[in-house]
Amino acid sequence: MWMPLYIDVSGMRVLVAGGGRVGEGRALAFARAGARVRVAALEFTGGLLEAGRRGLVELVRVDLRDPGERRRLIEWSNLVVVAVGDPRLASEIAGEARGLGRLVNNAVKASEGNVVVPFRGSTSYGLHVAVTSLGRAGVAARESLEAALALLEDCFYKTLYESMARLKEWLKSNVASAEARMHGYFAAASSEQYREAVADCDPERAYREALTAARRAIESLGAARP
Repeated sequence: MWMPLYIDVSGMRVLVAGGGRVGEGRALAFARAGARVRVAALEFTGGLLEAGRRGLVELVRVDLRDPGERRRLIEWSNLVVVAVGDPRLASEIAGEARGLGRLVNNAVKASEGNVVVPFRGSTSYGLHVAVTSLGRAGVAARESLEAALALLEDCFYKTLYESMARLKEWLKSNVASAEARMHGYFAAASSEQYREAVADCDPERAYREALTAARRAIESLGAARP
């Protein structure tokens, strides 16, 4: 059963098995996110060679069919990305890595891994969106992401996001009880006046209405800070 998660990979040791185009894309993505990336292969793309020269990734020239070398690399890693062209070798690497308790993203056959790298993006105001087909139809997933991001640029969603984010910060600073904060937060979200302000794309009025509704709800519990 798959569960969607966002994970901070800063400092995580990521092994990319395969030096081709797919391996390059995954290696650079993890490196940009702050992971320590080793790419293991006999040959590397020009992009990986350049990344290695710049110190963005570490290149290890090795035959991944060698069980000893493969195990040594897997044991170093927290997460293994399988991006080799040979499906049988990909299955062997993924199986060995999972057997050693590593997280595995198998770019060759997603079902043989336990991590999927989705198509992902963010709106201009900071909402993050990720879409995956679990390896079945990447084109559909990518185009669905683009459609979702275009929809979410509507001022309704931007106003909803910004006003709720401001309210949450106020609640964290002014209300001690987590239960009371949640009560106020959801009372604000269901307020008719708040929803009207959001529909009008008026972020300042939306925040004021949300704050009024939250305070009223929290005061009814007697849980607001003095």
